[in-house]
Formats: sequence, structure tokens, C-alpha cells
Amino acid sequence: MKAKWIVIVAIVLGLGIWLAYTSNQDRERMDQAKRLAQRQNSQSETATPETKSKSEIDTDLDALAKRGVGMPLPDDLVFSRVQPEGYWFVGKHEGGSGVEIPFSPGRQPTPPPNLKPLHENPGYVGPDACKACHPKMYESFVHTAHYRTSSRVNEETIRGRFSEGENVLKTVDEHVKFEMRKRDDQYIQRVQFFDWMFDVPMDIILGSSKMAQTYLYWHEDQLYQANVTYLTDGDQWINSPGYIDGDAAYARPVPERCMDCHMTYFDFRKEPNHYTPDGMIFGVTCERCHGPGKEHVTHHQQNPDAKQPHAIVLPSELPRERQLEVCGQCHSGVNNLKNPTFSYRPGDPLFDHYHRTPDDGTNSVHTSNQLTRLAASECFKNSEMGCVECHNPHQNERGQHELFSQRCLQCHNMQACGMHDKVDFDIAENCIACHMPIRATEPLRLRSVEGDVFPPLRDHLIRVDDEATAEYLQSRSQSSVPDAAR
Repeated sequence: MKAKWIVIVAIVLGLGIWLAYTSNQDRERMDQAKRLAQRQNSQSETATPETKSKSEIDTDLDALAKRGVGMPLPDDLVFSRVQPEGYWFVGKHEGGSGVEIPFSPGRQPTPPPNLKPLHENPGYVGPDACKACHPKMYESFVHTAHYRTSSRVNEETIRGRFSEGENVLKTVDEHVKFEMRKRDDQYIQRVQFFDWMFDVPMDIILGSSKMAQTYLYWHEDQLYQANVTYLTDGDQWINSPGYIDGDAAYARPVPERCMDCHMTYFDFRKEPNHYTPDGMIFGVTCERCHGPGKEHVTHHQQNPDAKQPHAIVLPSELPRERQLEVCGQCHSGVNNLKNPTFSYRPGDPLFDHYHRTPDDGTNSVHTSNQLTRLAASECFKNSEMGCVECHNPHQNERGQHELFSQRCLQCHNMQACGMHDKVDFDIAENCIACHMPIRATEPLRLRSVEGDVFPPLRDHLIRVDDEATAEYLQSRSQSSVPDAAR
């Protein structure tokens, strides 16, 4: 009996100790959560946006901008800080559309600071350094899409209409619209959300305007994508890819892999979107294919009679696979970085520096997945062709269908085409219309109040395409009909 009571007491004591231990753990967790909440609240309180009644609000954004402030929030809007991402959400009590911005509502994006580079430039000097020795090549190259695939925003580089009535993007929500404006030397996107407005600068262009231009802006040392993109097809303003029509989203960070395919060099500071603002070399230029040029330029300046190129890569002298991989940095789908940006050098095995992304071989977003599609073609499999057999990277050959067709005929006999004896025009004028058709690409969806838009991309899978052939023949027959007969 005594032993039984000893066991019971031991169990009770053990249970009490366990409850006390777990209770202490719970209290510690609650205290930690409370302290965390207090820190978050104190952080939020220091940046809590100012709200005012509509009658008290100054709506002259240009005048406010000169004072370095933005338009205060009307008191009928609600706001919250979204953590851990750290952006602000502004909406209405009843829900619906919303605004996402990385800067406090009622303020402006903070201009980029003057920062020293975090990493040493490994020798990128920019295309102007190549001009002295290669003037003809330079003068032709500056007209290519590669050169223009990124730039600072200015009057010469920006596309789109800024005149009254042509500078507005409306949305499915009548309370949300965008207006593209120029203020002094700066281009901006003005957002109207119910009775509140704010301006976002357009600082950097991504895209050559062959298909579109999208715009980035600085907030401190961080780069974000703007909500509105310019679409060349139709000369129109439209929501950026992946954006929901009716929202005003300005908190999408621009990662280094995105910039990697649009620039020759930049200094990436840390995830997700911190950069050194100065020292960027815009465009995909000489050194992305030939390697950093500092040593090469210095050597030939000091040795002007030297005939052999020093400390530079000539892709034409690389094996076929390595040649293709120079282009494959950006034209083989979306492969994530394995090593720091700009570790790759032309001639390296590409996937020593990039993770190979599983690929289903489809015609995908941005670059049409050209290298993978081309590699699936019989032309490619049965020859030593690569990219430069069809493309001169130093020339702007956009839209020159007959030129590309002549390159097809270096290997193919025109009479072998199944349509050669069936048409009454020179079939060699445009081989690619039937064999490499332009197709709308599902992943590249642009939403607008008038419906979804899928910008067309050239497919690099070379094949006999009956549908494309029928479409091309129909377009030829329509173009041959006199206007009066239509």
C-alpha cells in the first residue's frame, strides 16, 4: 500500500514539473511574440502615413514634389504594412482593388544614394571603349536590340505617347487609372486610386522596344518594376506582364537574374534587389560575348601595332557547343544563377555557372527559348549550324525576311520547297514565315481593360508548319488584291 502511494506521488510530482516546464515555454514564446509585436508596432508607428480629410488635401502633385513630399492619404482609405516583404498596402474598407508600394504612403520614392561599389569590377569597360579601334562595328551595333535592351530613361530612349488623352491607361476598376507624364526632365507614372494620387519615376528601361519597354524605378538602392509597360504592337500603354488589371502594383523587386540578361555589368549588393546605382553598363554589349575588355583595351592602346587580339575571346574560334552557350546565357530559357553574376566567361561551360532549369521545349516567355527550340530542328541536328549562321550580332537585321531566307538557301535548294511550283511569287522572299512562324506566347500575358494581349514571338523550331503556310499564303493573296476591289 505504501509503495502504491509513493508511485502516485511520483506521478503527480512529475506531471506538475512537466506542466510547469511547458507553461514556462508557453510564457517564453508569448513573451517573444509580444516583444516582436511591440518592435513591429513601434516600427510601423514611426512610419505611419499621415491621413487627412479630403477638404484638407493639397492635390497639386507637381508642387508637392518640389517640396519633396507626396499627397497625404485621404482618411477613407485603409493601409497596412505587409511583412516580411516590407511593402505598404493601401485599399478601401470594402475591399476590391489595391495599391502596393515600398515607400510610405504620402511620401515619394527616395532617390538612389551615392554608394561605393560593394564588389570590384572584374574589367568591364563598356562599348564606348571599343569604338576607337572598331568604329564601323560600333556604329552598326548601336542600332541592335541587344544594345538597346536596357538604358536610362530620357527623351531619346523612351517610347510611348505622353500627350493629353494618349497618355492614360484605364483599368477594369473605374477608380484606378495611370497617367504617363513628363515633369521637367523626368518621366513619371501618375497613379490615381480613388481620390488619392502618387507619382513614381521611370528611371530605367528594360526592353529594346522591338516588342515592348518596361520601366524600373529606384527607391533608395533598390530597383522595382513599374505597373505600366509600353507595348510596341498598337503603340499602347498596358499592364506589365503578370500584373492584375485594376491594381496598382509598384512593389515587385527586380532580381539580379533579370538584370543579368539586360545589362553588360552592374554591382549587385544583396537580395532581393539592392544595387549600386552608379557604374551600370547598359545594354547587352561587346563584353557579354567577348569577355571583360579592360586588359585587352589597355594592351592595344600601349601596343598599337599589335596584330593579334590580346586577352579577349573570339566566339567564332570556340567549339560549336561553347559558341551556342555564349548566346545561351539569355536565349536558352530561364536558368538561375549558380555563381555570382558575371562569373561566366565566354568559352566556359555554361552550366558551370547557371543551374539548368527543367525544360519541356515549349516556346516560352521573353526569349522564345530559342536555343532549345533550334536544337530540336532537323536543320540543326544534321549540320554544324549555330546562331551566327543566321544572325549577325553586330548588325540590326530586324524584319529583313529576304536576308534570312538567303541564309536558308545556303543549305537548301529552293526547288525542294513543297510550295515552289504552287505559288505565283518568289517563294524565297520569306522562308521563315512558313518554317519559323511568329506565335503568341501564353506565358507572356498582358492584361488590359480591353482584354488579354499575348505579344508574338518568333519560334526557332524550324519545321514544315501547314497552319503557318496557310496563314502566309492568305496574307499574300490579300495584299495582292487592289484596294478598290476590297
